[in-house]
Parts: sequence; structure tokens; C-alpha cells
Amino acid sequence: MVKSKSAIVRAKITYFFKETFRAHSKAEYREIFSRGLTKNTEGVTGAFPWLYVRAFFVLFMLFTVNVLVLRLTNNTLFVPSVTFLGGITFTIPFIILLYELYPKRGISLLLILAVLVGGGTAACLLSQLGYAFLPVTNKWLGAVVAGVLEEICKTIPAIIAIIILNQKNPYACFLIAAAVGAGFSVIEDMGYIFYYSDKYVFFFHSDIQATVAMFADRGLSSFCTHIVWTGAVGWSYSLAKRLLRSAGLVIFLLSITLHICWDLPFEGWVKALDILLCVIVAAALNITIIHKSRINTLEQEINLTRLNDKIIREAKKMGELMRFRNAGNLTFSLSCTFLSVIILIVCAMPIGMEYTTEIYSGKEEFISFVENGYNLEADWNRKYDGKNDNYEERIIEGELTYAIQKVTFSGGAYFYGYYFHDNMPEENPDSIAVELDNESSRINCTEFEFGKEKIWAFAVNTKLIDYTYNSDGTVTAVLDAEEFEGYSLLIGLSAGGCAVMVACAIVLVSFKIKLGRVKDEE
Repeated sequence: MVKSKSAIVRAKITYFFKETFRAHSKAEYREIFSRGLTKNTEGVTGAFPWLYVRAFFVLFMLFTVNVLVLRLTNNTLFVPSVTFLGGITFTIPFIILLYELYPKRGISLLLILAVLVGGGTAACLLSQLGYAFLPVTNKWLGAVVAGVLEEICKTIPAIIAIIILNQKNPYACFLIAAAVGAGFSVIEDMGYIFYYSDKYVFFFHSDIQATVAMFADRGLSSFCTHIVWTGAVGWSYSLAKRLLRSAGLVIFLLSITLHICWDLPFEGWVKALDILLCVIVAAALNITIIHKSRINTLEQEINLTRLNDKIIREAKKMGELMRFRNAGNLTFSLSCTFLSVIILIVCAMPIGMEYTTEIYSGKEEFISFVENGYNLEADWNRKYDGKNDNYEERIIEGELTYAIQKVTFSGGAYFYGYYFHDNMPEENPDSIAVELDNESSRINCTEFEFGKEKIWAFAVNTKLIDYTYNSDGTVTAVLDAEEFEGYSLLIGLSAGGCAVMVACAIVLVSFKIKLGRVKDEE
């Protein structure tokens, strides 16, 4: 009897849920970690993915605990663990999922992790050597260079790994290349998390807000960037060795194009649309690759009709006892995840922080912030005006040695200071200050350095503590933290956390009672 597609899909979803959240035996753990390492490497595993979920929950909660400790103690010894866990929490479970979807027994998980470390390191080394010989300052050209250079640098170790491991299966080539992309992503993500969250190094203070934001940004984007781009290139290499050489080249060029489009310096809704299109194309391409490669691999090994019949039977056999157990495991896992998210949000809130950071897109935006939006002018070429009276004078032994002249403008006044020698003023002012009607004190003109360029500005905004000019042209400002006023949000998050815990406890107790009744009935 031919089963309908909808019946097979429903059965597979049910079976997938069952295999993911049921308790797994030690033998199953041994099987997945020893897969590819024993003599039994023929045939298919027949197992549905389940390890990736456990890996994600463990890593996510470990990251949360370390962030919480760092937030409460500000102990810099926890910065490396936060950086490391932040870089692997999304990437490692994702590569484990891709590994579990590979149906054959011929590749071990340890081998994939070794390729991840070695291949990712090699790709990063090659890309940094490339950047050393290709210095680019233009953002648009930089996006093109990054897309072409990084994809080539990831492709080289990926193809070398495929050749060394002597893999011909398209999914195996995809998996090995994806592992190289994952290694590259982990190194890059750890670098971003460390770089953007450690801006208070002079004050021995870490920016938890930037840490959590970068963790979420880099982690979530890992599902549709380096891993899948490089994986698609590995899959295309398996085609290049066959008849579809042109199709393989098209996939390689598409991966480069997606990388370039992802890095293009658009802003606002254009940037959001650009990212969305990149996500859609990358997801559609890789889901197609994974599905087709997996099905083709299974068809070569087993009868898919018999496999589907088995899955349908197993799905129907899953009784009420198993469903409640799985639902209980899912409830507990989701509750821990929600609590971790709430804890991370609370940690990122500016409660009790001495400093905070703000990133500005360029030096012009930073100077506008420094001057509180005032359009002030530092005229260091102004000459002393002998026709105007001096606003202040310094006279030593009857001789004028220093004078300040006041020049008013709408909203305030400038004060130019000049040294005198033999009753003659110096050619240019020694100092410039400004008084603004809406500010309480006189503000001196200060020099700000942006690489080789220097700009004079008036630090009207008193929140500024320090700043860093970044290689990409952005400016990171270290600011005095404002007094936190969002206590209602804090109370809401705390109440939400308590509600999650209470709801979880009620649901789990209900499941426990129901499980007892089902056992009695059986």
C-alpha cells in the first residue's frame, strides 16, 4: 500500500520528536561517538538527530552561568571562558546536527571536530595573510575583497581535507567543508566577542551588554553564513569531479556572491532587506543540498519505502507514556532556555555599571556626539584683534603676558587665549574655549586622534571617558553609565522568570501524575 506524502511527513515529525527528546542509553552515546572509528563502517545508522539539542542546551547554560558570574564579580578571569563559550554555543551544535544528518557510518564526529579546528585555523591564517597583502580602506571594495578572499581561503583547506579523507559522497564533501567553515566562524566569532566586549580594558571592566549582543548576533548568523557558504562549495567540488562541472562552479560563485552581499555597507531597511535575501537564498540552497544528498545516499543503501513504513509503524506505536515523557523533557529544556535568556537580558541591563560603550559609524558622528550636536568651530588661525578689548588679562611686573578675547555667537561665546612677548601677541591662539548658554561651565578645545588624522573639538558631552578608533573606521566610546531607570523592566523580567519556573513546575508535576496513572492502567 502506497502511503501519502502527508502521512509520511507527519510520521517523520512525530518520530523526530520522539528520538530528539527521549532518554538515550549509554550504548547510543557510545555508538555516535565511536561511529567511524570501529570496523563497522558500512551501511547507514538509521538514527535521527538528537545529540545536537543536548549540546546546545549544555553550552547555552554554561555561557549564561559564566556571564552571570562575570556580571556579578567583574572578575576578568572569566572573560576567556565567556569568549570561548560565546564562540561555540551555536556553531558546535549546528555542525553536530549536520553530522547526525549524514546517514553513513564512515565519518567520525571526532574527525569532523578535528577538521573544524585544523581547517578553520588554516583558513584564518590564509585569509589574514591575504589581507596583509591587500589593504583596503573603501568599505564597498572591502566587502568584495572579503567575500572573494575568505571564500577562497576556506575552500583551499576544505578541498585538501576532502582529498586527504578520500571522500566522494556529496554529503560527506558538504559536511567536511562545512566543518572548515564552522572552524573559521568560531575563531572569528570569539574575536568579535572579545574585541567588542573588552573596551574597558583600562578600567578592568567588561561590557556585558556588548558581549550578549555580539553573542546573539554572531551566533544566530552562523546558521546562514560561513558554515553553509563553505559547505555548499564542498558539495560543488563533489560535482566538479563528475559531469556537472559548470554547476559546481556556479555554486562556488554563488557562495562568494552571498558573502559579498552580506558584507555590503548598506544601512537601515536596505541592509535588513539585503540580509534577509542572503538568509533566504543560503537557507534554500543548503536545505536542498542536504535533503537531496541525504536521500540519494539512503537510496543507495536501503529501500526508502520500507524505511518510511518502519517510521510510520514506530510513530503509531509511540504510546501515551512516551508522549508525556517527551513532552516533559521538552518542557524542562525550554524552561531552562527561557530562564537563561532572561538571565542574559538582566545581565546586559545597566544596573550598577560604572561604564558603558557606544559604537559610532565614523569620526564625524562621534564628534557630533562629543559636541552634543552643537556645530562648533575651532579656529586656530584666528589672529589677535587689537581693536577689541581683552576679556581677561595676565600682567606680570607691569607687562602683559597673556590675554583672552571673547567672541560671541548665537547661543554662546568663544574665548581665545594669546601669549605676549615684548607686548606683541603670538600669531595663533594658544587655547580656545567655549561657553554655551545651556551649559554650566567653560569647555576647552581638545584634540581627538583618529589614526593619522587629528580633529579639534569641544567635549560638551561630559559622559565621555575614553574612546578607541577602530580599523574599520568606527569609533567606540567609553561613557559614564547613566543612572538606571528601567526598574519596571527589571521587575517584569524577574516576574517572567518566576512565572516560567512556576509554570514549569506545575506542568512537570502534572506530567508526573499523568505518567503514574498511565503506568497503573498499563
